[in-house]
Amino acid sequence: MIVSEMTAQECRSHLAESRVGRLGCVSDGVPYVVPVSFVYENGHIYSFSLIGHKVEAMRGHPQVCFEVDEIRSPRDWWSVVAFGRYEELPDAGPRQGERDKAWALLQKARSNWWDPGSETPRSEDKVARPPHLFFRINVEKITGRRGLV
Repeated sequence: MIVSEMTAQECRSHLAESRVGRLGCVSDGVPYVVPVSFVYENGHIYSFSLIGHKVEAMRGHPQVCFEVDEIRSPRDWWSVVAFGRYEELPDAGPRQGERDKAWALLQKARSNWWDPGSETPRSEDKVARPPHLFFRINVEKITGRRGLV
């Protein structure tokens, strides 16, 4: 097997073709990684979430990383890691256009794109659902490797 570096363009292509990735952030000084549905376009990773642990972590430490991969076999795989900065896209104000763009891209990419980002763990308390938000990661650096037989 040969392991090789991928070009930035190859990395961006894999991000654009993928729909689920792993978001890495820091929460109280501890790494925290969660899967998220997303769309990549023009240097930005767009996603949606209820306000909870990952959003609070990114608000406190906006530098994040994002990983996508495909493993066809132990000798045939690729992996891409993007590094960037978290940015919320509110419903109103100067970022509303970017929020609307995120909604349109996610809607076009996959039906039921809001699952599981709109779900919370079941609770006996019947607490009101927390609000949701759209966000993007402004990609600052991207790297990738692949293994081929």
